[in-house]
Amino acid sequence: MRYAKYGFIVLTLALVIGFSAPRAAAQEQFTGNFTLTTEAYWGGTLLPPGDYSIAVSLDKTMVHEVRVKGEGIRASILTVPISTEPVSDRNKLELDAINGVYVIRQLDAGLVGQSYRFVVSKNARAHAEQVSAASHVTVPVAASSAN
Repeated sequence: MRYAKYGFIVLTLALVIGFSAPRAAAQEQFTGNFTLTTEAYWGGTLLPPGDYSIAVSLDKTMVHEVRVKGEGIRASILTVPISTEPVSDRNKLELDAINGVYVIRQLDAGLVGQSYRFVVSKNARAHAEQVSAASHVTVPVAASSAN
């Protein structure tokens, strides 16, 4: 009986440790650098002009975390790869201007054969008077695979 009690305590501790252990780090699939010459919204974050790094991580659920860092800003967005559009072999960001407010709409990570589309946030919509894409800009991304 005494051993059964200790077995239960060990089992309980093992379960607590198992559930409280941090998840394994996501595997980084793509990294790169880019320069913005104008401010642009990426999700709900306004990125000022400057140099940035970008990284894409994949977790087991096929949800990718896309992270941007630079100019004192760190931001991330969870997304899934676009599978309906052909993937460019180039690495680039696509920006749209909505009444003069730039938003980052898509990342083509040609190095790994994936594209990611980003939604226009409420912050960007509020900053623009109305939603109508007037122009389109492409920003090259110098990329490397993190295999």
